[in-house]
Amino acid sequence: MSATRRDFVIGAAALAAVPVSAGAAGRRRRVGVVGGGIIGASVAFQLARAGAEVILFEREAPAARATRASVAWINPVVNDAAYMRLRLESMRAWREDDRALGMNAIWGGSISWAYPDKEEALRAKAAVLQHTDDPPRALTSRQITEVSRGIHAGDDVAFAFETRRDGHVDPVQATRRYLAAAKKLGARILYPCEVEGIVVASGRMTHVETSRGRWALDDIVSVAGVDTPRIMAMMDRTLELAHKPGLVVHTEARPVVTDKVFEASSVIEFKQYADGRFLTSLTGGPPELPVHAAIRQQRAAFPDDELRRRHGQMLIDQTATYLPAMAGTRPAQVLLGFRPYPLDNRPICGPVPGVEGAYLVVTHSGLTLAPILGRYVAQEIMEKTPAALLTPYRPSRFMKV
Repeated sequence: MSATRRDFVIGAAALAAVPVSAGAAGRRRRVGVVGGGIIGASVAFQLARAGAEVILFEREAPAARATRASVAWINPVVNDAAYMRLRLESMRAWREDDRALGMNAIWGGSISWAYPDKEEALRAKAAVLQHTDDPPRALTSRQITEVSRGIHAGDDVAFAFETRRDGHVDPVQATRRYLAAAKKLGARILYPCEVEGIVVASGRMTHVETSRGRWALDDIVSVAGVDTPRIMAMMDRTLELAHKPGLVVHTEARPVVTDKVFEASSVIEFKQYADGRFLTSLTGGPPELPVHAAIRQQRAAFPDDELRRRHGQMLIDQTATYLPAMAGTRPAQVLLGFRPYPLDNRPICGPVPGVEGAYLVVTHSGLTLAPILGRYVAQEIMEKTPAALLTPYRPSRFMKV
């Protein structure tokens, strides 16, 4: 069953629990959520709305890892029509959650451009978008500046387009909004609380062992990001993720000059928050230099603060060539993020093969997909009704019993 418009409308009833499914002896179903990023927070909220007794286990603090280092661009743009439908459903759900929970999303649209070496890929994305209710509007380099004053993409732009319904958000604030709403519905949010073991008996998950004790559960949902392989190994399941580091820099505040998200030839993404902070991201990870060897091979920190600062300033200076209002700003935060990245760059969402009561969610673009995945996970666990749009993304394509 796919979600309908009615499923998305939560409005004034956003915090009303709707008991749907019970655990043993008629009690409320107890569901553990592993991971306090934005998807885990959305899942916890929707499960609590559906009547579950929710316990969320977060290793560090909410939004401490990939969520914190996200560009937080809410968009449908991907060169895959089926995947784009899922993202479009989530964008509709985002607007509902924004209104109901006060996410303070900025719906200013986006502009993407490509230089000759990336032109073909961007045109392919635009072609898929033509079949949506927000078809892209092609722009020349001069028109980019006319649409968004202060942006200078350069004379060698080969192709560019604007979409008008994209948005962006502060991912840490949005995560906290979801968790606050979940807590109002009775969810327990435990952090720091590391999952140290998962007990499986006769093919069913029964307990989770944590740094804060042992918990009996009816279901467990792993939304652990890059920590997912470790969580799966506790249930004797193997899952490999791609290693995808990315650099995100937040600057000090300046007067607000734009409400859009910009993508410069699939290399840099940047935006400005309502409070004046700029965010810019080097999406492709660090260049192949000896100093970056550890970061390119594994999850590792910058070797020293000076290298971190220099990377932050370098990215600000590079972005300022497109957005001169950024010139002279200093990095307030320089974040090295490691994105949860399935090997085929498509979501993994569904029951863990061979382990009853275990459910897995791991994906890139978690910020865009968080609202719809929260709804669908709650639907599949509490109603036992499959979500049709998740059919291509089941864990069984990577995990075998």
